[in-house]
Amino acid sequence: MSDALTVRFAAALRRLCPEGPVVAAVSGGGDSMALLALLADVGREVVVAHLDHALRPESADDARFVCEAAERLGFACELKRVDVAALAERRRMNVEAMAREVRYAFLAEVAKQHEAVCVLTAHTIEDNAETVLLQLFRGAGRALGIRAKQGRVARPLLEASRAELRAYLRERGLVWREDPSNQLTCYDRNYIRHEVWPRVSARFGRADEALLRYSQSQQADDESLGGLARARIVVDLRFAPLFGLRAEPLLAAPEALRRRALREVFERQGLRPERRYIELAERALAGESVSLGPFVLRHSRGGVIWIPPEPDLLAAARPPAGLRVRVARPGDRLRVRDVTKRLVDFLAERGVPPELRRVWPVGESDAGIVWVWRFLPAEEDDRWMRRALELARAAAARGEVPIGAVLVGAGDELGASANAVEEQSDATAHAELLALREGLKKTGAKVLPGATLYVTLEPCPMCMGALIEARVERVVWATENPKAGAVTRYGMALSLRLEGGRLARESARLLKGFFADLRGPKN
Repeated sequence: MSDALTVRFAAALRRLCPEGPVVAAVSGGGDSMALLALLADVGREVVVAHLDHALRPESADDARFVCEAAERLGFACELKRVDVAALAERRRMNVEAMAREVRYAFLAEVAKQHEAVCVLTAHTIEDNAETVLLQLFRGAGRALGIRAKQGRVARPLLEASRAELRAYLRERGLVWREDPSNQLTCYDRNYIRHEVWPRVSARFGRADEALLRYSQSQQADDESLGGLARARIVVDLRFAPLFGLRAEPLLAAPEALRRRALREVFERQGLRPERRYIELAERALAGESVSLGPFVLRHSRGGVIWIPPEPDLLAAARPPAGLRVRVARPGDRLRVRDVTKRLVDFLAERGVPPELRRVWPVGESDAGIVWVWRFLPAEEDDRWMRRALELARAAAARGEVPIGAVLVGAGDELGASANAVEEQSDATAHAELLALREGLKKTGAKVLPGATLYVTLEPCPMCMGALIEARVERVVWATENPKAGAVTRYGMALSLRLEGGRLARESARLLKGFFADLRGPKN
């Protein structure tokens, strides 16, 4: 039996991890000690890593046991002790989650120090089954189980059982240590392991294999669909450093892709992707204001802004020298184009959510408020988008669909155009393509790396393809294009940096007015 296990292990290791030194995560339990012995059998260069979580009085004995075993096999051993319980209390985290975070950070540190090609863990087929069940029971929205390879972490024992590994250790006369905390059913995983799984496996003899196949199928689907879902995440940077995303690309997506994309968004924000959170986020996309975990989600001009409990925008503000910088106060007023208005009204007109108006950075001189972060004077992105809007308005006056585009490189205008489909009798005479052609001609270059295109309406697939070929780095649009947008309508996964929402209301109003005039008055 042990020889067959060694052959299977060697094959899995070759598949998952190229030749070179590896770090083995060894706790001293039966699974990890079997991993250590199998690595000695196949002759890999190994650094043993053991993290003492300081959760039990005998944990120091476990550390000594592991290092002595590594020394007998001729392996280097790296130890670290962290008071995980105290750290979890300080960070207000679950002890299990904190232990996992600290453990993987330690393993990555050891791998970097020893230039290891992989970090190996001893997860088994039962570990995968428990993980699938936990993910389902906790409402994660998907049950991917444990991946055989994720980044630099590889799990070559994922198709082996605990019983098989312990039989291997007994056959070789090797010992291991049992962690008594693994018997405590107050922990969810231990409850599954000791109370649930024995009954499931007794009733369904090969349930672990079935759940492994299921998780592998889910992982393959996730890998294929993940890129399509991520394509729907278009950022809204109007209120950066706060996170924001455009609503329409997600609303227009099939439900499965929308929810997959939202799960990824939650993970980026440090939230568990529970179904109720997904439903709340969908309500926010549709226009509601909702509370989601520590955040308030506010809909603002086609974008959803994630507002933390105490937003600090002053740290991100970069005012001109010589101004006194502070947050907005009740009663603040400013002068805009010979008109004096309340600051709160000025910010509301620009789509700033209520929670941010009271903490919005302003700069004042003896003459009063002369600088408003993001808006006064206008930022570069807004200035270029206003130029594109001017071109779009001129196009509307000529009977063209009002879309304008400006191509910018190193702060200079390289090309600018409005739609000219009717004028040129050419279905490809889109504003983006005409601006791109002008920029290429002006520079004499074949490609324009680093350039940004500002356009009043999300580009179609034809224009996006041309921008990719020209190696344009960034595309900023005002409003989404539900009928022909490369992302919103067709869900294209693009290598460009995409941003939306700059002057969205102005662009949408111009387009709506143009088509209303085209249809004429209602009878």
